[in-house]
Amino acid sequence: MSKIMIRQLNANDVDDFRTIRLSALKNSPEMFGSSYAVETTKPLNVFAEVISKYTIFAAYSQQKIIGVLILDLENGSKNKPQAQLYGFFVEPTFRGQDIATQLLQAVIQYGQPYVEQIILSVLANNIAAINLYQKLGFKINVSSEMNDENEVKMIFFY
Repeated sequence: MSKIMIRQLNANDVDDFRTIRLSALKNSPEMFGSSYAVETTKPLNVFAEVISKYTIFAAYSQQKIIGVLILDLENGSKNKPQAQLYGFFVEPTFRGQDIATQLLQAVIQYGQPYVEQIILSVLANNIAAINLYQKLGFKINVSSEMNDENEVKMIFFY
């Protein structure tokens, strides 16, 4: 197994971000709100805008992007500062190697000075993801009015 590097994306990483986003939509379309067909038509500047608006962490193996996780720090309010996670994806050939854990740990560490909690939604049938989130301290948010039978809302408190 090659060494995995986790780092925050910047404006120079637009091509990498587009590559991993399209791979995510192609390999796991059920996990995302957009589609591969729609995203392939978007110009690079759309992906650049996403990088400038959100905090995005990526995993690299041998200088190739293999995973991504987006942190939205703008989701909170003064009374309840919170961030939201989404767009979490690791290339299928790299799953089971703790890359998702490393990405999530990097985001949790990064968010600590900025927010009191991190929220996320996960498909209810994605047991591996739910177990990972729980292992790292996320709790199922049973009080969320947004819960439905297909999704589980989870929350991490600092």
